[in-house]
Amino acid sequence: MRIQVGLSIMALVLALAGCGESESPGTSAATSFASDQRIIYKDGLHNENTEMIRLGDRILLIFRGGETGQTGSARAHINVFESTDDGQTFIRVSEVNANNLPDGRDIRDPKLVEMNGRLYMYAISRLPGAHYRDLFGHAWTIRAESSDGGHSWTEPVKTYEDVRTGGAETFWGFWRYAKRDDTVAGQRRHTLFATGYNDGDTMVGLFASEDGVNWEKRSVIISSYDDVPSETELQFFGDNNETAVALVRLDNRDILQDGQTAICTSTDPFVTWECGRRIEPRLDGPTWIVSGPAAQPRSFVFARKHLPCTRKRTAAYELRGNLADPNAPIEVCEIQELESAGDTAYTSLAPLGQDQYLLAWYSSTVNLDPPWLEGQFTPSDIWLANVDLNEAPATCAHPAPKRACVSPTLPASTMAFDITGTHLLTLAPEIWPAQPIFFRATVSTHGALLDVTLQVLDQLTKEPLGSSWSVTGIPLGADGTFTANFGTRFVPPAAYPVLNDPFLTVHEFVFTGKTISTDSFCGNVAGYAQVTGMRVSDQIRLEGSTFGATRVTGDTLPAPVSACAQLQS
Repeated sequence: MRIQVGLSIMALVLALAGCGESESPGTSAATSFASDQRIIYKDGLHNENTEMIRLGDRILLIFRGGETGQTGSARAHINVFESTDDGQTFIRVSEVNANNLPDGRDIRDPKLVEMNGRLYMYAISRLPGAHYRDLFGHAWTIRAESSDGGHSWTEPVKTYEDVRTGGAETFWGFWRYAKRDDTVAGQRRHTLFATGYNDGDTMVGLFASEDGVNWEKRSVIISSYDDVPSETELQFFGDNNETAVALVRLDNRDILQDGQTAICTSTDPFVTWECGRRIEPRLDGPTWIVSGPAAQPRSFVFARKHLPCTRKRTAAYELRGNLADPNAPIEVCEIQELESAGDTAYTSLAPLGQDQYLLAWYSSTVNLDPPWLEGQFTPSDIWLANVDLNEAPATCAHPAPKRACVSPTLPASTMAFDITGTHLLTLAPEIWPAQPIFFRATVSTHGALLDVTLQVLDQLTKEPLGSSWSVTGIPLGADGTFTANFGTRFVPPAAYPVLNDPFLTVHEFVFTGKTISTDSFCGNVAGYAQVTGMRVSDQIRLEGSTFGATRVTGDTLPAPVSACAQLQS
């Protein structure tokens, strides 16, 4: 059965050069490397996961749409658009969904590969819902085919199972596809390789296919729970493409923060890998292109960039050094930060001419600059830019050193207030301030000492949840400052359903605050949330989070106030 979608005469309407947001957070120093940055598609939904391919005089641009956020459901589909003018305008030509697959599966992370005269669309399909570290998502790599250049597609089917385990499903999602041409006994051979990662994000594997349909697992590139390996780029180097190099995304720091990228190498037959080199930027959703002569290749990577306080950008980098030599040092150069914010990146490239490319990425609303987690559940748009590799700077500008999230400055009041009584305390986590945690705070003032008891509340009903948290004998400064260390505490799921974790705890949980009046106090929060287990890679830092507390009078709770600036305004 084929899925035939009629041609749409609707062009992608918002081909806006610059989009009127030149002062947005995503703007960097003027450069002609990536120019004419523009939104090419927006519809008020969460659009993401771009991919492009050039087919003669046409460019296909595809991306995931149909959803309001990252959470997967059968509403998601892959939009297919076509350009005949080198990306200046696009029209919608088809759509691919996973509705023929069982259990309401999602579809995401599409890739396009032309092989043996056939156009393949590969994608990852998981069970509906949100899956931390992709656990219990039961990822399938699926494949649809087109014989008319992307205007119609077969229904997607699962394209990989580990037959060595008797057909048992091992849940691999393929990320990057790369063709390898080599010569064996005088015969030219063409093999399609893919990198994939498993449910749980503990392992990245290498897979091979001679026809794009039947796949075998060739090897494990890296296996490590603490490194959280996932999206992996792949290139081949050498006279016979005998050396494979993989750039592996590692979420080996806090979940929503920065991390590292592993540089892994292997030689034919690509069974064992060396992954000793690490570079500090964590390259999320990357696209890697190698340009220039084989003797002196240049490597450009377009990927998500990480800023303090879980803000994100899309950026262009150059990796300098011999990537194929496991002993060679690698220098990371940041070329340009693109218009982007919130949930962003998952880039793609299509050639326009000699060292000229069309670049696509997605981004949350740029001028709002939401935290990454918030951005995953808000609208995002598809962006384009023209890239000229010849304009890459000769000098290397190293990425800025990693910085911690800086907490807001406390008010400059000079006196302490007696805040004895009951207050509604609203904590705004830096990861998503609009989704707060609520407490009923009972405070007793004894001269220059405070006793504080926090009762966590159901986020929706404001009813008490679990045991209260108490700290006594807290010194109160003459200017109203205080520091309350609550240590390690369990957070009931209903108190913060955003993370939906029955084992959520907060550690080194410290409130640094100041009394504002007899009816209010506010301040900053430090520590970390442990999502599961005790691993560093499963933590979320709380620095940058704020709280505000206002007195409860009568039976009605006051309006939530979560920061000092709100109380002072």
